[in-house]
Amino acid sequence: MPDLFRGIADAPESRALTRGLWARRAVMTLLLALAVLALTGVFGQSGSTHAAAGTEATMKLGVPDAVRGGLLFQAKVEIAAHRDVEHPRLVLANGWTEGLQLNTIEPGAQSESSRDGQLVLSYDKLAAGDTMTVWFQFQVDPTESGRRDFSITLDDAEQPVAHIAHKLTVFP
Repeated sequence: MPDLFRGIADAPESRALTRGLWARRAVMTLLLALAVLALTGVFGQSGSTHAAAGTEATMKLGVPDAVRGGLLFQAKVEIAAHRDVEHPRLVLANGWTEGLQLNTIEPGAQSESSRDGQLVLSYDKLAAGDTMTVWFQFQVDPTESGRRDFSITLDDAEQPVAHIAHKLTVFP
């Protein structure tokens, strides 16, 4: 049987087979590397906290900088009032609802509305010294990827109090 295969290594067709074999090995190594990077958390879910302070209140946003399609994640907004905020409203940029399923907002807003296409959540008065924490639970649509505007603004009625600019990266 070995005599039958001696001439194969010298045949021109065997070079094409060898290139194909190395191409398959390279693709499989690349896929393995992507899987290992995803398992080590390179592609998202690590959280970060961003803060903004105004004269009336301080606002903090805890949210991942990057997420992967199909996964669940949480965003947390903490507000500490320095002065009375008569009509606190959270104004969420369009990226909060594009390509994401907004599963839960706790505590629920007193009312919800839209301002220039942005979601506006209205809450009860915050007196000086009060704090409020709002949790958002999301699931990422698996077919959506790219960067989104995940900015948030705290308003007193329609007067801005604090603003946090944030971009969320969504990996496929």
